[in-house]
Amino acid sequence: MPRIAKETAIVSLLFVLYTVNGVDRVCLSIAMPLLAGHYHFSPMQEGILFSSFFWTYCLFQVPSGLLLDRVLPSVVIVAAVACWGIAAALSGAAVGFGTLLATRLMLGLFEAPFMPAANLIVEKAAGGSARQGKITIIDSGAAFGAALGSYAASAIVAATGSWRLAFLITGGAAVCLAPVAWRRLVARGTTGRPRAPSSDGWTGPPGVRGVLTRDILYMCLGRIAFANVFFGFASWAPSLLIARRHVSLEIAGTITALMFVAAGAGEIVGGAVFGRLRRHVGFDSALRLTIGLSGAVGLAALVAANAIGNLAACAATLVVGLFFYMFGGIYWVIPAAIAPEGRLGLVGGILNFSGTFGGIAVGIVSGWIVKNWGYGALYGYFLACMALYILFSMCLRPHGRASGVSARDDGPGLAVASGVPD
Repeated sequence: MPRIAKETAIVSLLFVLYTVNGVDRVCLSIAMPLLAGHYHFSPMQEGILFSSFFWTYCLFQVPSGLLLDRVLPSVVIVAAVACWGIAAALSGAAVGFGTLLATRLMLGLFEAPFMPAANLIVEKAAGGSARQGKITIIDSGAAFGAALGSYAASAIVAATGSWRLAFLITGGAAVCLAPVAWRRLVARGTTGRPRAPSSDGWTGPPGVRGVLTRDILYMCLGRIAFANVFFGFASWAPSLLIARRHVSLEIAGTITALMFVAAGAGEIVGGAVFGRLRRHVGFDSALRLTIGLSGAVGLAALVAANAIGNLAACAATLVVGLFFYMFGGIYWVIPAAIAPEGRLGLVGGILNFSGTFGGIAVGIVSGWIVKNWGYGALYGYFLACMALYILFSMCLRPHGRASGVSARDDGPGLAVASGVPD
C-alpha cells in the first residue's frame, strides 16, 4: 500500500475514534433534562456533572504527555478506546448523582491520552505542509461527535424514553471499535516506534521547565478561553435553547447537532485556510489571521443570535458563527512549532490540559451563573471568553521555532512504518 494511502487510512481511523469520543462526551448533555427531573438535580449539581469529566481528563494530560514521549502511542490509543467505551456504557447503570459522577470521572481518565497520542502519530506518519490539515481533520471529530451524539442521543431518548439505552449504545460503539484500532494501528505496526530513551531514561531537555516558554503561556490561556465556549455550548446548548427559546428536546437536539456539524466542517476548512495563508505570509501571520477571523465572526454571531427573535434565523446565525469559530482548531499546529526535541507529547499534553481546564471552568462557573443570574448571564460569559480567546491568540509569536518546522515541511514526508506489508 502506498505511503499516502497508509496516511489516509490512519487519519481516517483516528477521526472516527475521536468522533465516537465526542459522542460519548455529549450524551450526558442530551440526557440531562431527563436526569435532572428524575433525580432532582440542582443547577449546581448539573454543572458539577458537566465538568467532572474534565477533572480526570485534565489531571492526566501532562502525565499522559510524558508517557507518550516514551511509549508507543498506538497502544495507548487502543487501550483508551476500550476503557472509555466501558465507562460510557456504565453511565447507563447510574442510580443517582454519585454513581453518575463516578462514571464521568472514569470517562475523563481514559479519554485523556487520545489527542496527544494522535498528534504524535500524525507527526510521525505524515510529512509536508499537509500535516496541519491532517491534525485538524482528526480534531474536528470532537465537533462532529458532538453533532452526531446530540442527534443520536435525542433520537434514542425520543424513540425509547430511556436515557440509559442512549449511554449503553454510544459506549458500546467505542468498545466495538477497539479491536479495529488494534489491528490497524498496533498489529500491523503502521505507526512506528517511539524514540529510544537516553541512558538516563529521558529523551529531551531535563525537566518540564524546558518547555515553559512565553508562547506556551499564551497558547494555554488562549486555549482555555476557546474551550470555555466550545465545551460550554456542548454542555448547555440544549438546556439554553429549551429555557430561552421554549423548544422541545427533539428540536433542541437537532439545532445543537447542526451547530456541531458546522463546527466540525469549520475546523477542517480552518486548517485549509491556515495552510494557504502560511504559504503566502508565514506561520505567525497565518496563525493570527486565521484565529482573528475565527474569533471576530464567532463573537459577532453570538451577539447577533441573542438579539434575533426568530428561532430559525437564530439557529442559522449560531451555525455560521460556530463554523468560523472552529477555525481555532489550528491550535493543534502550535505544539509541533514550539516543542523542544523529544517533547512533542508533553507539549501536546499541555495544550490538551489547557482546553480541559477550560472545560472544568465552564462546567462549574456556568452552573453557578445559571443558578444566580440565569441563562442571559451565561450568554454574556461566553461572549467574554470569546474576546479573551482573540486577545491571547494575538500574542502568540512562535516564529523562531516555526521557521524550523517550515524547513522540515519542504522535505519528503516521513515513512509511516518500515516492514509493513503493502
